[in-house]
Amino acid sequence: MLKRSLVAVVSAAAVLAAPWAAPAHADGALPLPLLPHVPFYSTDTAPASSRPEPLTTNNPKPLDATYVYNGKTQTASDFLERSSTRGFMVMRGNQILDERYSGGYSATSRFNSWSVGKSITSAAVGIAVADGKIASVEDPVTKYVPELTKSGYNGVSIRHVLQMSSGVAYDETEYTNPTKGSTATTIRMVAGTSLTDQAKELKRERPAGTKWNYDSMDTFVLGWVVTKATGKSLSDYVAERIWKPAGMESPALIGKDYKGNTIGYCCYHATVRDFARFGLLYLRDGQAGGKQVVPRQWVHDSTHTTEPYLQPHRLRPDKPESPENNYGYGYQWWLGDGDRGDYTAVGILGQFIYVSPKDDIVIVKTSEDLNSEENMGEAIYAFRALADAAVKR
Repeated sequence: MLKRSLVAVVSAAAVLAAPWAAPAHADGALPLPLLPHVPFYSTDTAPASSRPEPLTTNNPKPLDATYVYNGKTQTASDFLERSSTRGFMVMRGNQILDERYSGGYSATSRFNSWSVGKSITSAAVGIAVADGKIASVEDPVTKYVPELTKSGYNGVSIRHVLQMSSGVAYDETEYTNPTKGSTATTIRMVAGTSLTDQAKELKRERPAGTKWNYDSMDTFVLGWVVTKATGKSLSDYVAERIWKPAGMESPALIGKDYKGNTIGYCCYHATVRDFARFGLLYLRDGQAGGKQVVPRQWVHDSTHTTEPYLQPHRLRPDKPESPENNYGYGYQWWLGDGDRGDYTAVGILGQFIYVSPKDDIVIVKTSEDLNSEENMGEAIYAFRALADAAVKR
């Protein structure tokens, strides 16, 4: 166990810390040992569906478009290159308009969702509500996980945890700091401290439902609620209630700690096409294969918000220049501004599932982006420009 833990710590440190410490090569390739899409933890497998949701292709060709960001005219193709894109897909409905890979990856490669996985975990919560396993998102998480009664999560509603407004003290602003946020959480996890034990340690910093604070442990707690409410691991529940019925074509690997707890806040390893199918599921109001997989109301509630502090341009009043302020926040989805109604799942190192219902568009981007925090703000402008180009094609 000790040897395995030491290897895991080294792997986690390389993946989580190296991107912000080491420069890229001149050709844009990333330096070793950065292996962001390789699991450095135990995994469960979500089997593929026996009836994959069909995606149609008709000689897909590269799309490009121009847009203005921070006063400068940019091109989508330049943004994709600058942000070290490794897998990319644009779909209109279920038709693939553009699909490309680089850096040795292909259509069969599994990519780490990183925090895109938060949106998958959120979907599992919504299904558990529809199943009657969770009575209401207004229930406190401690109704289902009494182990958290002595922690900062005591009495906090599932809704506030979904919205990253739990009020629990958690600092995820410095990914380079191995003592803070999800970097510290993940390193401790692979060293042998279970995520359940780590969640129980956290203290309350402010009243719940008063301020947005990005917190990966909130998402782990959501997964823990699903596990306790359903009697199944989060990975098993996702496999049974999302991966198969949504028609995923390939098996997925789902990360867990060494105690068997599904990580939930990241680490769903899947192909670009299956990430696109998850986006398509939301584009179709939760339907796949003629069946309701995710409740229609949950899709709406997850991708809209009325709370002032969750509105676009208001997430980080303490840091107006933050790229996060280009978005609002729902139930583990990032929300676009204006009347377009678009939203996106976002993961560190540049992972995205972008959905624009108005345009009938899904865009998937998997990356190895050293500047992903900065580029996050620009991404929605590039995706909107690509959506406009796709509609005109």
